[in-house]
Amino acid sequence: MDRFKRLLIGIDFTDFDANVIRYTEFISNLSQPEKIYFIHVHNSLDIPDEVRQELSIEDPLDEYLKDEMKQVVAANFDSHQNFDIEYMVVEGAPFPQMLHWVKVKEIDLTILGKKNSKGSGVFLTRFTRRTASSVLIVPEKAETVLDSILVCNDFSVNSELSTQKALEFAHLLPNSTIYSQHIFNVPVGFHKSGKSFDEVAAIMKKHAIARYREFEQNIDNPDNIYITPIFTLNKKSDPATLVQKTADSMQAKMVIVGSKGRTFAASIFLGSFAECLVREQAEVPLLVIKRKNENMDVIEALKNI
Repeated sequence: MDRFKRLLIGIDFTDFDANVIRYTEFISNLSQPEKIYFIHVHNSLDIPDEVRQELSIEDPLDEYLKDEMKQVVAANFDSHQNFDIEYMVVEGAPFPQMLHWVKVKEIDLTILGKKNSKGSGVFLTRFTRRTASSVLIVPEKAETVLDSILVCNDFSVNSELSTQKALEFAHLLPNSTIYSQHIFNVPVGFHKSGKSFDEVAAIMKKHAIARYREFEQNIDNPDNIYITPIFTLNKKSDPATLVQKTADSMQAKMVIVGSKGRTFAASIFLGSFAECLVREQAEVPLLVIKRKNENMDVIEALKNI
């Protein structure tokens, strides 16, 4: 799988920036990107003269904020001088501006922070749903370690990409453990088969195991890194909750999920399961993998949301 070559990191000048920047350094030391962009989107860069005087701002606001950004990055990104970093301050609304610059800068991975406050996931959900880049969401309690990775697996091409990324991390961090979780259901109307719920569940699990064995054949794993498969029966909970419970029990330091569209072209958009994870996952970093460089008609793609 292609490594993340071009990174875009959102900065909002809150205390939470330090955590996002530290995690960016951690990922950058693993992926060795060719270019890193730190971006701050400001609603207006026009400051009244009286406010400028009171705040002692002599330079244009974008230059002032850019200097502030450089300082906070230098304070939390010890190896920043080893990378080609560009600082951007742009005017406008965050959602369209972030989408715009992902496209213009041909971003592979966007890194954004997630606060635990109510409503903080609205922008993340909208942005991750629409952006063409992969997205790494960093919660407040994120640790800069990656000794346990949980991959959500539905045996799709998107899951193959997610698994390859987990293997890439494990190759760079040999002590990492990878878990691959497939969630299966007992079909509605199972009683018509004359079998009990448990009997049908056993049959569904057997077929899931067989599909996983086929899935393994499509994975490039030259290091023969062992992946522990997990097959979870979904009785009542929504899948996102089951993933969070598994991540807790395995002490996972990252959850990886592939985006899923109804067509190949629309696969840059999120499926409902991935969207639930973006909205609800708040304990460990969530990496949403998307296929880059898809030639798609935006209007047709929007119809598939």
